[in-house]
Amino acid sequence: MKIVLTLVLALTTLSLAHASPKKAESAKANLDVEKSQALWTGKKLAGTHNGKILFKGGKFEFKKNVLSGGEVVADLTSITNEDVKDAGYNQKLVGHLKSPDFFDVEKFPTATFTIKTAREIKGAAAGQPNMEVSGTLTIKGVQKPYSTKIVMAPAGEGYEIKGKIEIDRTEFGLKYNSKKFFDVKELGDKLIDDRFELDLNLVAKK
Repeated sequence: MKIVLTLVLALTTLSLAHASPKKAESAKANLDVEKSQALWTGKKLAGTHNGKILFKGGKFEFKKNVLSGGEVVADLTSITNEDVKDAGYNQKLVGHLKSPDFFDVEKFPTATFTIKTAREIKGAAAGQPNMEVSGTLTIKGVQKPYSTKIVMAPAGEGYEIKGKIEIDRTEFGLKYNSKKFFDVKELGDKLIDDRFELDLNLVAKK
């Protein structure tokens, strides 16, 4: 009798084990476009300009609560300038950034960064980069590999992601007043640095 009961209990336990779903090892989160933005800074010989870029959407993938992939889509039509106070010049500057000399937003309204790999930075101090992400950056239809370090931390029902990425605009066909393509002496103080910086402030919600 004991043998029969033991067999019944074993079979029941085995059956329940197979019937119980395993805890999900993967998860997803979406970019909160209302709370996310990128702050841009561009340098020229005569000074700097800065402004904001908003996002159209994005998603992130996680394995065992660790970032493993994703994609963010920037809305280049949303470009603004924050440092020029004269309304007329501000409008002119923003219009130039949206023109074919730069981002040509009529043809290419978005830019995309697709995360291919993500690596934890072990032992990172609080507030310091704790992830390194690598992937493909697409601007004006041109794709280039890019990597950057980010600070990723739980926040509410999702995550906050902060980081900086420095981009060489000439790699994507933004050649206007670049020393690579124009005579520096002729450009004078109209010379524009080939690199600009994006300061990322992203919020992902589950």
